[in-house]
Amino acid sequence: MDYDVIVVGSGAAGLSAALAAAHDGARVMVLEKSRWLGGTTAMSGAGTWVPCNHHMKAAGIEDSPEETLRYIRGVAPEGWEETEDELWQVLAEQSAPMLRFLEDETPLRFELVNHPDPYADRPGGRPFGRMVSTTPLSKFLLGRWWNRVRASVKTQLFTYRELVDGVLKNPVRGALGMAPTLLWRLLTARVGAGNALVVGLVRGCLDKGCRIELEAPVHRLVMEADTVAGVEATVGGERRVIRARRGVVLATGGFDWNRDLMAKHFPGIDLTGAPDTNTGDGQVMAAEVGAELAHMDQALISPATFTTYEGRRHAQPLLETYAPHVILVNREARRFVSEGSPALGVAIDERGPDGRHLHLPAWRIFDSRYARAMTLSMHFGSKEKGFIRKADTIEALAGQIGLDPAALRATVDRFNGWSKEGVDRDFRRGETYWERFYTKDRALGTVEQAPFYAAPFLYVSLGTKGGPRTDRYCRVLRPDRSVIGGLYCAGIAMASPIGTKSVGAGTTIGPCLTFGYVAGREIARRNV
Repeated sequence: MDYDVIVVGSGAAGLSAALAAAHDGARVMVLEKSRWLGGTTAMSGAGTWVPCNHHMKAAGIEDSPEETLRYIRGVAPEGWEETEDELWQVLAEQSAPMLRFLEDETPLRFELVNHPDPYADRPGGRPFGRMVSTTPLSKFLLGRWWNRVRASVKTQLFTYRELVDGVLKNPVRGALGMAPTLLWRLLTARVGAGNALVVGLVRGCLDKGCRIELEAPVHRLVMEADTVAGVEATVGGERRVIRARRGVVLATGGFDWNRDLMAKHFPGIDLTGAPDTNTGDGQVMAAEVGAELAHMDQALISPATFTTYEGRRHAQPLLETYAPHVILVNREARRFVSEGSPALGVAIDERGPDGRHLHLPAWRIFDSRYARAMTLSMHFGSKEKGFIRKADTIEALAGQIGLDPAALRATVDRFNGWSKEGVDRDFRRGETYWERFYTKDRALGTVEQAPFYAAPFLYVSLGTKGGPRTDRYCRVLRPDRSVIGGLYCAGIAMASPIGTKSVGAGTTIGPCLTFGYVAGREIARRNV
């Protein structure tokens, strides 16, 4: 049971690391605590932010690492450049080589998605080209493991491009138009989105000789002097020590299901979109051997509704405030952000000096026109009695949800006035490239046709982004910035340099793949 490299976790970061390490000659073992492959990645839409990628260049779209870095520096949270700039440089320089490597070494093929950078108007931003997604693959490529890829809360029959370009805009028409294609995919077990990404990565790892073990939880890191030399894990029902001659890559995902860590860093969270195996194992094990944990208050805080997954209430990503005839208000019945902002998660999670949330609970307030148009939102909301409230007047609606009637009336009237003028003078709703992309110049629309409705705007994490701090080679660092020998970390298990304020849709999966690729290459070359 001795290997060169042990990778803990089978999501995008872990599999990318395993593939890169095996490609460079390392004997690799992947340990996955679940009975399912893929983690949060498998559940995702697999939209992947890859600046300077070869597909955009083939389409004649200009990009460069310098422009990418200029963009990230310009839109990142204030004060982050001092600690994160070297990791931003890695994303700018290594994302494109990573994507080409995956297409060269696995069955994966990617395609451009019509999707802008969230801040495409800012210097270095791009309205098109940096977002890619996987094309469909058959799960039968995995042989005996064809049915061991983690299921999602949403269908994995579509690619991310198909969802963005048509299905989400008109679900019924989009699905009917693809009926023959979908039937063929069902018959051939072809999947898109996160499932396709995992299928391709796993197939690539198996072809490179990686050993993958499911239901193999890692309990602790094994140290020799001050260096990580392996893990203690349960494999095949037997607890044992497994040596890793070159080291260990932690790619265990977030800590969304770690009760203590969530209570400390995300008090009051309503739902998570991560699987319940994301219990912060990597963060805890890294801290036990002296790692510095950072950005533990960062996560993919995302607009979402709820559904049921594995018998529990679970987040279902859904953009619910980008349409007209709806506003978002805080507990004081006031608007606090443009409802179409790409930084909705940042606004929802905003906290005061005492650490308490400034705006929660938040509510969607909408009228009958929104209710008729937003069929998916109303469908999910109707599954839980009392989730959507209804009244004939704004004042009566405020009374149902515990808001001040006069304050809510004033907020609605103020917004309606801006809507009739065509300019939101409070938050400039609908004026950025991102918002125009989603609303097609219909961002503003009055909330004035009864009946009126209110629904909670859920406080949701689709994946936490805090963990051990790393250097540009994904080596885990101590608080004094010294390197813990033999320990690497990638994905959302690491202290993400792209926090809650994402610089691109797909800047969870994209950096996971890139930092996994970097970690795998570096650990395979480590001198021991």
